[in-house]
Amino acid sequence: MYLPVIMLHHVLDSPHPTLAEWALTRSKFTEMLDCIEEAGLTTTTFEQIVENNLSLSELHNHIVITFDDCPVALFDFAIPELIRRGMKAVFYMPTAHMGAYNIWDVENNGAERVDIMNGEQINQLVALGMEVGSHSHHHVELGSLTEEDAYHEIYQSKKILEETLNRSIYSIAYPYGDIPLGFKTSLKKAGYKFGLAIYSPRQHIFSLRRIGIYQSDDKKAIAFKISRSFHSLRNLASPIVALKKFYLNKKG
Repeated sequence: MYLPVIMLHHVLDSPHPTLAEWALTRSKFTEMLDCIEEAGLTTTTFEQIVENNLSLSELHNHIVITFDDCPVALFDFAIPELIRRGMKAVFYMPTAHMGAYNIWDVENNGAERVDIMNGEQINQLVALGMEVGSHSHHHVELGSLTEEDAYHEIYQSKKILEETLNRSIYSIAYPYGDIPLGFKTSLKKAGYKFGLAIYSPRQHIFSLRRIGIYQSDDKKAIAFKISRSFHSLRNLASPIVALKKFYLNKKG
């Protein structure tokens, strides 16, 4: 499936050092949006894909912008800029922390505290034409859990969001890109239509690769990352990396 999916977290001009790796400045964010427009790409959401029953041919020249964690600060610039350009995005919420803060990063990594959207704010996102999806319940590495516990994380998050928003939740972004055991069975059972990873070795609708855009990326790099050529290169590189790992493990 060729559908470029961008992964973002924060849009901040002066991010705390503990957030800088996952933040774009306002100018870099607008540069990325400029690249999308100049490439002739149209933003869409997974909700639109499902509810409009869009085929692969109809998704030609489309792109999905995603934000993990739902930081409140996105309302300061990123969301208004998307609206100004008539663009859409998908925002992934770790439901146990809705209306609270990024406790997983604060406690485990000493990160700066970041306020997370509450129920009213994610309803506002939906009213603005955006999509809200699951980022699990507790923002944990799902691959480290038993299949049963991972299922509880993804199901509970979906249920809470559906009750909060009074609408179906179609997609989940795995925290840390960590794909859970039995993910195909679990996501289908929970009623998801899409699952988002990062560097998954093989693409599946429940393990779509995302494209990280970073502050160090110049305009040329961003344009390449959202191109079909980059997608083809990732598809070629994945089996080579997997084969290399196989032989290294065999020798070990």
